[in-house]
Amino acid sequence: MNSTNRKLGLALGALAAGMALSAPLSVAAFGLRVDTNRDGVVDVVGLSDEPGKRTWTATRGAILLPNIGDTPLRCPRTADSSVSDDQLEACHDAADNVPRATQNFAPVRTLPVADATSAHVGRVQAVGRGADKVRLFVQRGNAWVHLGPGSTLTLKELRSGAVLGADARDVMRNPSVWDGRVTLELVLSGPGGERRDQVEMRVAPIVVYNHTQDATQVFVPRSGGQQAHTQFVTDLQQALADSGFTQPLGRLNTVDTWAQDFVEFGYVAMPLPGGNSAMLQIAIRSPQPGRRGGRSVFDLRGPGMGAVQTGGDDYHQVDSFGNLETIPPYTLNGKHYPVGRIVYGDAGDGLAPHPDMRQFFAAQEVQSPIVLDTSWLVIGHVDEFVQFLPADTPRGWRVAIADVEAGLALLRDAQARGHGGVKAYSVSGRGAPQATIDELLADEAFLRANALASAKIAENLALLQRETGLTIAEVIGVPTLFETASFGPPELAGPSPGAGAGPRAPERIVYGPGTLIAAYPAAINGLLLDRRSYIAPRQWGPLIDGRDVLQAAVDAAYARAGITVRYVDDWRSHHVIGGEVHCGTNTTRRGRAVWWR
Repeated sequence: MNSTNRKLGLALGALAAGMALSAPLSVAAFGLRVDTNRDGVVDVVGLSDEPGKRTWTATRGAILLPNIGDTPLRCPRTADSSVSDDQLEACHDAADNVPRATQNFAPVRTLPVADATSAHVGRVQAVGRGADKVRLFVQRGNAWVHLGPGSTLTLKELRSGAVLGADARDVMRNPSVWDGRVTLELVLSGPGGERRDQVEMRVAPIVVYNHTQDATQVFVPRSGGQQAHTQFVTDLQQALADSGFTQPLGRLNTVDTWAQDFVEFGYVAMPLPGGNSAMLQIAIRSPQPGRRGGRSVFDLRGPGMGAVQTGGDDYHQVDSFGNLETIPPYTLNGKHYPVGRIVYGDAGDGLAPHPDMRQFFAAQEVQSPIVLDTSWLVIGHVDEFVQFLPADTPRGWRVAIADVEAGLALLRDAQARGHGGVKAYSVSGRGAPQATIDELLADEAFLRANALASAKIAENLALLQRETGLTIAEVIGVPTLFETASFGPPELAGPSPGAGAGPRAPERIVYGPGTLIAAYPAAINGLLLDRRSYIAPRQWGPLIDGRDVLQAAVDAAYARAGITVRYVDDWRSHHVIGGEVHCGTNTTRRGRAVWWR
């Protein structure tokens, strides 16, 4: 035997020994292969995909996608009020056994059994926990044929090796129910006994976008005849155009003003050959089933976009996704976070964030959450005081933080220069604040509110620094001031009719225990398009020598990050009811990061 044949014989011998889980058969080869090494190719000739194929780990193991888009647009829309939320979610490409969106199938192969006979029977099936979450298909000619219970491979498929595809019917939600892992088993029986081989796969986690990924589309709700919101949308479109953003504005099928809050966008991905990825975007509904606007998330579902809901109960404000941001990728003390980490705020009242929300994102396993203290805010969202920005630095990103002291210093400087009698706010119209700079700085309640905000922000920043290794040189302070909230009780939140619905009673919103809210439109609560373009709420600060000194300071802060700011007036559309530009918009982004490495 020459050396090549000897090596091949040893390899096949080792392969057969590793695959045989029971009595041997008198066949030349046998086995099941998947993309264990995550290079996008199933190796049926060599052994690169053999080691570790039966146990999925962070570094090895095949990945399959939750194939939950709606490629033929067959699913019901939210305008049909007879369709429940659960029914809306249950309809998707993998809901039955019809092969749809086959480009999302994870490749599975059987090794050729050259001397198989008509007396041999081969089956491939999912077994154990999670088996009902996975679909299997075999390619026959140009068609994909579902492999259900009792389905067998043809003799031709046994002899030449079967080409199979697998996908998942769901995402990971609760590890105690299903941890996303599934075992596929090949069984070959016939003369001489039975052989079995197994591989373990895992459904791809949902990865939430971060701000180093450029926006691909911007979304806002329908205006529903609200004049202030209509003007906001018009101004936003102009700001987008001025920023060079050419994608048409997407409209969510609801008049719920807070586009950021009831949906979060992410993606699932698996490797393809050549370093490419198969990707499906996912629209995640907030854990607020009492929020009617959340149903509109399912109207986003279509080719390339799936939708899921996260449980919850009622309509707790802190469970909104304005209270969920993402730290970009980083490494600290030898631990790498290739797709970053989630950040959300704890209301400190035992109610929020909802356990279903915490459980859902923890189940994804790849963006280990950091919990900040938002108990001092009446809305209770992290986007009210912290923001992550791209940076031309080794880290690739920096933090923008609400800087209360800088905001107070602006007012005190204006006062010291003899402008204390100037109105502190330049906005006009009904209900506009009338206080002068002198009066605002003499307001003890205003100063106490900002002292509390400053202390809480400092605590949160220190936590972020410990968790990420950020230095103070990587932090940009954005002038921001706070006050005690003055808007009404939850019953006054106003009606928010769902898509296609007629007028309804106002929704009852449960707020957190805090009392503070942005006094001026919070510049930090804006829309980042890319590493150079940012849309913020118009500041309406004091006009001194014809210039809004607060807005000028915001311009200077973002200029230090190389970012140009454009402004949109959101005073009446969002600010006076507790939010800003970021709260009223949402984005999909480019999925560049690879979570499996």
